[in-house]
Amino acid sequence: MRRVRPIMEDLEQRRVMTATPQAVMAGGSGVDPMTYASAPVVAPGATGEDAPILYTTTAGPGEMQPISTGEVPYDPRIAETGAPVVARAPRGRTATPAAATRATPGVFSNNFQQFSYTTPRGTRVTLSIQGRGSLEGTFVDSAGALNLRYDLSNAYTKIVSNVHGGTGRADLASVMSRDQAESGAINSLSGIGSPLIGMINLRQFDLVPGGTVNVTAGIGVLGLRSAGPNSQIQLRALPESVTLDASERSDTTGNTPTYNNSLANIIDVESSNGTDSNNIQNQVVSDVFFVQSLAGSDGEFISAGDFALQSDTRDPGPPPPPPGVVLTIDNIRGNLPVVPDLQTDPRIFGYDPVTGRVLRFQVNLNQGTGVVDTAFAPIAVAGAPEDVGVALGKVGRRQVLVVNTGTTASVYDATYGTGLGSFTVPAGFSETASTDSLTVIGSTAANQLLQVDLASSLAAGTVVAPPANPAPYTPPAGVSLLGGITGLPGSFQVYSTVGAAFNTLQPLQDQLGYLNVAAVTTTTDPQGGLNLVNRFSTTQLQAFAPGGNYTPIPGGNPNDVGTSVGSIDRSIAVNTGLANGASAPNTIQLFSQQTQTRRGTVVLDYGNQLSDLSEGFRPDLAGSVLIDVQGTIQSIRGTTADGMVLNNAGLLNLVSFQQVTNSAIVGEPVGHIRINRRDNVTISSTARSVAGRGGVTFVPALQQIGPLSQTFDRPQP
Repeated sequence: MRRVRPIMEDLEQRRVMTATPQAVMAGGSGVDPMTYASAPVVAPGATGEDAPILYTTTAGPGEMQPISTGEVPYDPRIAETGAPVVARAPRGRTATPAAATRATPGVFSNNFQQFSYTTPRGTRVTLSIQGRGSLEGTFVDSAGALNLRYDLSNAYTKIVSNVHGGTGRADLASVMSRDQAESGAINSLSGIGSPLIGMINLRQFDLVPGGTVNVTAGIGVLGLRSAGPNSQIQLRALPESVTLDASERSDTTGNTPTYNNSLANIIDVESSNGTDSNNIQNQVVSDVFFVQSLAGSDGEFISAGDFALQSDTRDPGPPPPPPGVVLTIDNIRGNLPVVPDLQTDPRIFGYDPVTGRVLRFQVNLNQGTGVVDTAFAPIAVAGAPEDVGVALGKVGRRQVLVVNTGTTASVYDATYGTGLGSFTVPAGFSETASTDSLTVIGSTAANQLLQVDLASSLAAGTVVAPPANPAPYTPPAGVSLLGGITGLPGSFQVYSTVGAAFNTLQPLQDQLGYLNVAAVTTTTDPQGGLNLVNRFSTTQLQAFAPGGNYTPIPGGNPNDVGTSVGSIDRSIAVNTGLANGASAPNTIQLFSQQTQTRRGTVVLDYGNQLSDLSEGFRPDLAGSVLIDVQGTIQSIRGTTADGMVLNNAGLLNLVSFQQVTNSAIVGEPVGHIRINRRDNVTISSTARSVAGRGGVTFVPALQQIGPLSQTFDRPQP
């Protein structure tokens, strides 16, 4: 199979590929995505078929509400972003006449390949698609900030902008795929269901405070003018299965093929699977419309190591830059009171059945320890029931804590502990877990899992299933849920402990195992790309048998084996309460999600054994400009950065700024650092051959961190 890799343009010179949008969408010839030229801006036509039609678009279910000066007040009527995964509207039908809505109008033209508007300060803005793709779903909010949506794209597609007049600048509230926005999955960091894209060049746009850029299916180049405090930029490098060397972009005589021939030759209409340098398996589906979508991504992260930084022995000199994200942000303007240490700032909740309280713990991953977080007031659970589930969740974009007694689920702000309401649950469904966007509850007695629309349930006072009312999940025959369940960031799956006769030599005795269940699947859209659908399915079922030794589960599980389960970053956290076979309350073993490989131990300094754990999160990120990238960063460049948290689960090849202050940088590993002036900056890395050069600190215990998100929490209800 031939593979394609978009050209990494020099954003500082603002060079992009030549393309005529009309010809591209019409499938005409003569459009070459590999030719450099200045970005053309095609004005909307005044007559004929190309005449623009005035539209406005409004945020659909689960759409992020615009933020410019503060967070939107909590409204329980807003569906949980991510739970209501619904079929999106037919393409070409989401826009409505301007007179019918309150939103700021904009102009779509050229079959949704161009979007034009004027900011409140008189700046005229035109966005254009170059290559395959659509801007349908893009809108401007009431504050005049752009909410960019892209669709039907591939690794060649580029979004470019022309900003002129007025202040010469424009505000940006959000960027994400139309699929993700209209499916209600805006909190998801998996990227599954969204199309790939080669470039989003918004070099005259300022990401507003609280703004979001989520392009986690895969992107080659991103350019912004600035980013404000409490914003987040969440990206994934284009999967290596769709990239190729520059030498393959032209024929033997140096001629570059036309656009249509290029797509026909380099995008196979099939599913491509590949394992990248970090051991992540990505599945990309390319369809007959030349749309490339991320259909799946999973794997157990391994640091890329130094191999990517080594020179070719046949060509002495500096090693060539690796493929990866090229990111340019001129000015990063966070507001961090204290620079967080990502290895010592994770928080996790636990339930103490002896005192009937939910406590929050701060974990030190370097030392493998944890202590009660005294900044959070413990939550008392009425009656101190024995079986209480605790998990994180999302209401809107807000990070919340769910405390589930098996009759009532109460919801709290995860940072401040503010009560947000409660709802009733089916009797016995106390086990609770969350993914980035979904809440799942379970019952060992019923041996079932249910999906919950968290915000709608708060509004109704009782459990409400997401749209399409997905059916309950029952494990395969002979498999019983034990009560331990959790989610991981960047995944639509939940991970459960189960009992089953895994050992064929003891068919009448259950043993401990793990069941991975996907809560969302994808279906093919007849117009191109994929749709997200709420539907349970079994992903993996296997025994927990390290060294070939099984763990027996007697009938009724009297020893509560595998019942206290949570997660920290991408590791499943199992509270075994044992050390070297002896009782040791709150001794938590960390395991990988596919092979259950042991990744370390965390011992919480707390005497009573906790009967359940939540997923982990990091409230100390609040106020930062969070940049979280899955896969290689070829380079991140800018002029100044203050209050930046840069987390790269992959090779961080180059960081280049004039000045960086009050910031934290993590790469696995870190390559080159070019920072002329720095103050209060920590740079952490996995093993690298050049040791501490560039002011980099080697962290032996560093595992994959994140993917990370802002909490968007507040003390008010």
